[in-house]
Amino acid sequence: MKKTRVGKRALFLLSLLLGSSAATAVDLQRGQRIYNTHCSVCHGLNGVPVIQQAPSFANKDRLMQPDMALIQSVKMGKTLMPPFMGILKDEEILDAIHYARILR
Repeated sequence: MKKTRVGKRALFLLSLLLGSSAATAVDLQRGQRIYNTHCSVCHGLNGVPVIQQAPSFANKDRLMQPDMALIQSVKMGKTLMPPFMGILKDEEILDAIHYARILR
């Protein structure tokens, strides 16, 4: 039985709400590519911020928040960070978040 696009998205969102990654696998390579393209300009390639106001991902600043809260924050933008709604899909944002969590 083939999953529909709506069904896959619903399953993905449900997994985020329940805190499970069983419904979707994290793609760290894609996360690195997205992070390097969209995030490193302010947060630095290694997670050490380039601009003073950006959280330090090398120090895990703000990364301990639930995935859904971080996805919403990235989509809506905050302070100096531009909104990425319509630019990145939730799955892409989640991959970048998981990549940011492994930076040191």
